[in-house]
Amino acid sequence: MKNLIIALTMTMFVGFTTNQAAAQKKGNEVVCYKSNMDCVDCEKTITEYLKFEKGVKDLKVDHVSNTILVEYKVGKNSSEGFAKAIEKKGYKAERVTIEQYKKIVAESAKVGHQNATEDPEERK
Repeated sequence: MKNLIIALTMTMFVGFTTNQAAAQKKGNEVVCYKSNMDCVDCEKTITEYLKFEKGVKDLKVDHVSNTILVEYKVGKNSSEGFAKAIEKKGYKAERVTIEQYKKIVAESAKVGHQNATEDPEERK
């Protein structure tokens, strides 16, 4: 019985630590953007550029879902600073909430990448 309680407690602990909010370290903030990338090269361009921005602790750029997630140190940069950096490279940087980000990523996993110039009705 004692081992069962310990195992359940550890399982709950692991479940809580994998949550994005719980994984976020103190003093860090997460900002998400919807962008307009077309390919892997676009993803690479944004990744290579943003990883050198001040304060970046974690970075997830995905051309399939056209999303960018940046975890950064508060006081070193801002959401506006990252948006300007993305736009400087020629891409859209529409800020979205973490919940919207998760929904967009989940939906894109189902349907894949759709180029903005493609008609979604033609894919059916």
